[in-house]
Amino acid sequence: MKAVLLEEPAKLSLAEVDTPSCPKGGVLLEVACCAICGTDVKMFRRGHRDLKYPRILGHEIAAVVACSEHPDFKAGDRVQVYPGIACGVCPLCLQGRENLCGQVKIIGFNYDGGLAEYMALPPESLPSGLNIIPENVSDEEASLAEPLASCIHSQSVSRVGDGDRVLVLGAGPLGLLQAMLARHNGAEKVLMAEVLPDRVCGAELACPDGVIDLAKTSLKQGVYEQTGGTGADVILIASSGVEVGELPSVLSPGGRINFFSGLPKDRSEFSLDANTIHYRELALSGSYGSTPADNTRALSLITNGIIPVKKLISRVTGISDIEEAFLGVEKLKGLKTIIKF
Repeated sequence: MKAVLLEEPAKLSLAEVDTPSCPKGGVLLEVACCAICGTDVKMFRRGHRDLKYPRILGHEIAAVVACSEHPDFKAGDRVQVYPGIACGVCPLCLQGRENLCGQVKIIGFNYDGGLAEYMALPPESLPSGLNIIPENVSDEEASLAEPLASCIHSQSVSRVGDGDRVLVLGAGPLGLLQAMLARHNGAEKVLMAEVLPDRVCGAELACPDGVIDLAKTSLKQGVYEQTGGTGADVILIASSGVEVGELPSVLSPGGRINFFSGLPKDRSEFSLDANTIHYRELALSGSYGSTPADNTRALSLITNGIIPVKKLISRVTGISDIEEAFLGVEKLKGLKTIIKF
């Protein structure tokens, strides 16, 4: 079968590899499409702590069950894939926090992923690792349930809810999903901040209440103008290009910052006055990935037309164009690129 194989850092190839067999108790999937995530490009260029070489990349996946040895699925089922494979028995798993399991493995990182014609899922990933795709949802839309699920997890951790003034930093695909979701979760005001001209204009896809062009104004000035001087209740960091040191200054009392996007190592540290946190009751949180429950909810929001992920699809192409597709994602051309088989 054809597959996108990352053999070592910066060595990506379209290769012919053996088609996997159906694992005992698991399923063999025929991949319908797989969206390219910015993390895939980062792994290609710089590696990742969870990445094992050689590896077939891809974790935003919609597929058809080709062969099943699991009672909950049958050949022909259209499915969306949750990419985490947790132990299922540790305290975190039992709390529904599978993404934090110390033994968690990730499809496209530790297991071969969806940028291939076929992929195998072991029994330990089932049944929670697959969601049946409703008839009214396209494969392309279903593949975007995974990034939406990570936003759901982020906003759950940071308690986005009724009446919040939410600031999303970054107007890329994940920033747009965060803004759409914040509105659905009851936010009173949704603001977006971006520095890239194309994405400043593209922010309107999420219908925010205001867009702060960071090439023309400071974050603090923009937030205070948009909120009447009160600041943001929640800041969702959806860009790796953020200067984090100034963020507490634009938070309202009781405000929350969520580190949703990872930051470059040379800019990931910042100083913060503990008394500022104390007297203003500020809260900082991180969020990483999602849980099976988040993925199920994401697919439901897409199915019901609540989060129109189709707006984010800029390009659908074949696996033979993988190098150009990766380069486009790396250069931030458009929004989501999807490889269709």
